[in-house]
Amino acid sequence: MLEVSRTDCGVSAVWVFANLSFTAMRAQARGSTFWRVLTFVFGFPGTLLTLFAVTKGSERAYGIDVPRKSGPQYEDDPIL
Repeated sequence: MLEVSRTDCGVSAVWVFANLSFTAMRAQARGSTFWRVLTFVFGFPGTLLTLFAVTKGSERAYGIDVPRKSGPQYEDDPIL
């Protein structure tokens, strides 16, 4: 039988979150260089694919809109 330890799940979660974070930072053209490099390293090789597939600042990643949250349309929103 296949046994999966908690450590394996934790490492996989870090990899997935690093990829999501790197993709969002690239699509929105935001984030400091430190965080981009850190997420790139922890998410490799998935982040390498993102580097080529997602246009920097396009606000779209893999066919999904990733709009920026800041702006005048969000300032008076009572939900946020």
